[in-house]
Amino acid sequence: MKKSFAATFLSLLAAQSSFAIDNDTLKSTVVAAGLLTNSFAIFNRNSFDCKNSYKLGYEAAKDEELSSHSLNFSPMDCKLGASTMLPQSMTFEVLPTVLGSVWNADLGPYSKQAFSLALIPMGRYGLQVGATIVDFSVGLGPTLVSETAIGTRQKSTNFQFTDEMGIGISDLNQRARLAFTYRHASNADIKLPNNGVNFLGLGLTLKVD
Repeated sequence: MKKSFAATFLSLLAAQSSFAIDNDTLKSTVVAAGLLTNSFAIFNRNSFDCKNSYKLGYEAAKDEELSSHSLNFSPMDCKLGASTMLPQSMTFEVLPTVLGSVWNADLGPYSKQAFSLALIPMGRYGLQVGATIVDFSVGLGPTLVSETAIGTRQKSTNFQFTDEMGIGISDLNQRARLAFTYRHASNADIKLPNNGVNFLGLGLTLKVD
């Protein structure tokens, strides 16, 4: 059942992510990496071993005029078995993640605070380096925001997409992970104006089970 949940969730996000492309190079890189990762996970969906593994994290991030404080929660991780498509020393896992955030605006005529809730399957490639694991993570997911305008940004719709990419380091047992992330949220031009937000953040995630 867990494998079916992960495969269905990834299929949904692969379809949604095709609408999240932006002309900016960094945003396009995040989307392309997400599409490739989702496609890779779906192609290998029968080779995942999914187990309950509770992870809770906090992230502080900054945009040009906005700041963000986020909590993320992952109730399970799905680890890929042996794959001929990856180097032998590289691991891959998918973590269905709930991301709740508070956005604060420093200036502008619109709301000074907004809340967001995102559901993102994070794909994570890991490589052991000495006594640590260095990883690259990427994910795309649907998002709801409480305000359609915040600071100087007009977002037009409460429904958004969140694209996230990060580099992390953790201990071999993955009890604690420190990560630097880039996160973009916009409505993919469903309705204009569509002033996206781009957060650069630093976060810590702990395994709590």
